[in-house]
Amino acid sequence: MTRQLEFFFDYVSPYSHVANAAVKGVIARTGARLVIRPMFLGGVMQATGNRPPGTVAAKARYMTEDLARCTQRYGLELSMNPHFPMNTRGLTRATIGLAADPARQQAFIDACFELCWGGETPIDPADPEALSQGLAARGFDPADIQARAEDSGNRDALRANTEEAVARGVFGSPSFFVGDALFFGHDRLDFAEALLG
Repeated sequence: MTRQLEFFFDYVSPYSHVANAAVKGVIARTGARLVIRPMFLGGVMQATGNRPPGTVAAKARYMTEDLARCTQRYGLELSMNPHFPMNTRGLTRATIGLAADPARQQAFIDACFELCWGGETPIDPADPEALSQGLAARGFDPADIQARAEDSGNRDALRANTEEAVARGVFGSPSFFVGDALFFGHDRLDFAEALLG
């Protein structure tokens, strides 16, 4: 049976931006199959009673420095999104809609994290004009992405991913699974990699 690493995430999480970079190295080193599992983090938080770290003053201060360290390690740009918390459900549904073409799906994931957290001016993904311009500049057809975001099957799949994540013990983003073993955060990927190896 092919070894696989499941990646549960929401674009609203800046640590998922880091995880998207970190997980590529794990896949390259282990040869495991990456299974993309977009979820709605707001629903996970509500179901588990978790709170965003930015809402706790001491965690918010720490997070600023920590994210700078993490993004530097992986050669990423990071700008805190002034629209946070953003509505990213359209992006996560469109991501699900691209699953039949993993390379295209990964390119879209990279583009979405860049639009939400990279560069000097992160966009509000709920702003149709800003999103359309950003996607078009990265080689995506905004009308196609919008259609995937509105597709009822992709809506249902996002809901199912979110419910499954909660049922399996997920409480935040990013979360990874190797079989039934849950690993929260990109900084626990070494344990996931050891299990894969």
